[in-house]
Amino acid sequence: MGLIDTDLSFDPRDPYFPVPGAPGVEWALQVFTTTNGYGLTSARLSEDGRRLHADRYARLGQQVPVEAGSVDVEISDDGGALQWSIAARHTEPIKSVKLLLRGLPAEQLRAGWWAPNTARGWAHGVDGQRFQLEYPGPDWATPWVAAGTEQSGLTLSVRDPLVRRQVLHVHHPPYAPGPIAELVHLPMASARATRYQVPPIRLRLGTDGYAADADLDAHLAFVESAQGLQPWSTRPDVPEWVRHIALVVTLHGQHWTGYVFNTFAQMAEALRFVAQHIEPHRVLAYLPGWEGRYYYAYPQYRPGEDLGGVEGFAALTRTARELGVRLMPMYGGHGANVVQYPGWERAVLRNDTDRYVELLNRPDWDADRVGEGDQVFLNPGEPAFRAHLVESISATVRDFGVDAAFLDTLGFWFNDPRYDVVDGCRRLVAELHERHPELLLAVEGWWDALSAVFPLSQQWYGVDRDLRKPRVLTRYARTTGHLAEGTPGPGSTGVHEKGFLPRPDDVFHDGHIPVVGIADTTLPDQAEEVAAICRWAADHGPA
Repeated sequence: MGLIDTDLSFDPRDPYFPVPGAPGVEWALQVFTTTNGYGLTSARLSEDGRRLHADRYARLGQQVPVEAGSVDVEISDDGGALQWSIAARHTEPIKSVKLLLRGLPAEQLRAGWWAPNTARGWAHGVDGQRFQLEYPGPDWATPWVAAGTEQSGLTLSVRDPLVRRQVLHVHHPPYAPGPIAELVHLPMASARATRYQVPPIRLRLGTDGYAADADLDAHLAFVESAQGLQPWSTRPDVPEWVRHIALVVTLHGQHWTGYVFNTFAQMAEALRFVAQHIEPHRVLAYLPGWEGRYYYAYPQYRPGEDLGGVEGFAALTRTARELGVRLMPMYGGHGANVVQYPGWERAVLRNDTDRYVELLNRPDWDADRVGEGDQVFLNPGEPAFRAHLVESISATVRDFGVDAAFLDTLGFWFNDPRYDVVDGCRRLVAELHERHPELLLAVEGWWDALSAVFPLSQQWYGVDRDLRKPRVLTRYARTTGHLAEGTPGPGSTGVHEKGFLPRPDDVFHDGHIPVVGIADTTLPDQAEEVAAICRWAADHGPA
């Protein structure tokens, strides 16, 4: 059962307060530690309704008052947007703070909520359906969201200078007179304290299309300054050749079970075929499973013996250079087999209280319908693992002259109390670029601050590419199709664990580079379709 399915089975009986300048809209506040959740009690509101001081808490439900700290809230008007400043104190370290809003315009809530990266023509929570968005993640690329239509709506956002978890949860519990929009902010687990200042939370009511766009642009300007985001056209970590890439060709290597889709010699033949139908300098060849058994060999990265070993890989890289194709081997940004990496316990991702190992997933690689037991996920912020990744990638660049490196799963964010994962990504990239300034670095998934670190990403698996406000991505970075996109024909996902999926139709989306995957039977059986895809990409991509 997912977290969105869990809830209180009683009325928390929070005191609500009127939002100044917004008739009918009310707000409440809850504060959480690792041991319990609390509402406010003994709250004193200023005459103008803009300042509140509460010198006591009560357990949720208001049955038991607790002398455990205090809360100060100030609501200001910033250019027509209402802005909450929340300072909380508690005798225990604060885990999260929740702002609750009710009485928001009913018609706009019925129309649903959308983030900049929500699919065009789609919305969350239409007609009162319960939903949850979590930043950073596939559904919420930056902590800004709107409700209603483009012509009539509202916006809600957080101006956070750091990458910290924000959760938007909207529901209509039986005890409430109407829908409640909950905005939850989580401090970094590594910086939990008994005093906490929540970053500004902003609500803008009565927006039309122009006002919503202006509010989003002001939010993005803040994020640009806080995270160092630079425009795609001028960012220095994009080699010139990347700007001409029109097609990514995924050359599947060796599956976790040891099944070989393509040897290095077969990969070279595939590149020769592709080069007949699109200018090869416009092709980026992506190599998952090049290191041998996919994920099983992680994080040891040398050319797989069953694919042709070092000599075979060197021959592939020579062929690519002769053609003008660029090569991008795949690495696990988190993934590791504990058998392959004895130091895993130092680097493994930990939960926010540092009491247990945090697992991202446990794929059933061999189809016995049981997840494998030795796969863990490591934190690139841990110095030894980061140094291992840097040296592994650097050795491939040094020995074989590859042009790019792809880092799997780094789009997933974790609140590890020992090492900041975003800081780990930044250090990883900085150390690689110190050695190899022209190396392109790509990543699985994207969100605002991650786009500042990696200029290219794979779009999240299963997430629509037709974004409501594409500039949240295209102003800064580019994406391509996910590894799990099926190959032409039966739709093999190659080394990925999804089995067979139909390949999506080729549709041009701004900022998205099309992809075609090549598995074991693709070129013998679907050569004409691959050729057609190459020609389509050549016609639609950058010159």
